[in-house]
Amino acid sequence: RRFRALKLWFLMRAYGLEGLRSRIRNHVKWVQELESKLAAHPDFRITTESRLALFTFQYAPDGQDANQQTENLLKRVNDDGRTYLTQTVHEGQFVIRMTAGQFDCTRDDVMTVYDVLTELAATAD
Repeated sequence: RRFRALKLWFLMRAYGLEGLRSRIRNHVKWVQELESKLAAHPDFRITTESRLALFTFQYAPDGQDANQQTENLLKRVNDDGRTYLTQTVHEGQFVIRMTAGQFDCTRDDVMTVYDVLTELAATAD
């Protein structure tokens, strides 16, 4: 027989239910904090509000073409190497997806996304 549940068993045995709950709650809280910071920034627009530990946003400084600006910023972020973000299309718009799901993710890791985004956006020209 295959041991499909073995990974889950080891995870629960190593961290316990409360440990897993705590990690998930932290990830959700940190992503919501990042979402709030980006929403307060004039050059970013939240396109989907956070659900669990995922939300999407666009970069559109001065009302410029949001799709192209967002795509350019995403490329610069991923080329930079300090963090990695993915993209999707939401209601016909190119958007960046932010999620915190890596098991050992910390608050600093999530907040680094804001620092990288704003730093690279400020030096876009």
